[in-house]
Order: sequence, then structure tokens, then C-alpha cells
Amino acid sequence: MADNKTTLDKLKKYPLASDLDDDEYLQQLINDSWVTVQDDHIKPIKQEEANRLLVLSELYVDTLVANGGVQSASHLGESQTMFDWSKGNDPYMLRYQALVNQFGRSYHRGRAFSRD
Repeated sequence: MADNKTTLDKLKKYPLASDLDDDEYLQQLINDSWVTVQDDHIKPIKQEEANRLLVLSELYVDTLVANGGVQSASHLGESQTMFDWSKGNDPYMLRYQALVNQFGRSYHRGRAFSRD
């Protein structure tokens, strides 16, 4: 299978990754998420996009965790909105799952076997 991983240059065009100086960390995220892309059998034409979306999802979660799970806040009104992990509202993961549904074959939904 061809290596259609995303690159550091493409990733650093996104705000979540543009300020990170740790290229080794980003490359490890790329490599780790690449395994998931392969396991989900994403068609080659969409592998780079899928790989990039998974890395951005990981960075999105890392950012939320670093902020104590706060998704939005205000200063003088002292209001906060905590991120609801049960809602599945990570935009990058939602786009990745849509790619899997359209261009992949995920085994996370189970397998069906038949015998003749």
C-alpha cells in the first residue's frame, strides 16, 4: 500500500498545529493515526485527508484537556461552558467518521460471517 500520510508542512497550516514547535510530537501523532487509517481501509485517494483529520482531532482533544475541558468562557461575566465528551462533537472526528463511512470499511461496527 502506498504511503499517503499527511506531512508536517500540511499539518502546520492549521491553527491547532501552527504554533507547536515539537515536530517530533507531531510526527508521532501522524504515524500513530496512520495505523488507524490503514485499519479502517480508507481508499488511497482519501488517506492523506483522513490521516490529517485524525491528527487534528488529537490536537483538538489535547487543547481541550489543557484548558481543563472548557470549550468556551467569558471573563467578567464569569461564565464557562464545559466540553461535553458524550456529545461526540469533535468536528475533525465527525469528518473522519464520515470519510470512513464513504471511503472505508471500519471494523468498529462489527463483522458478519457466513458459512456455506
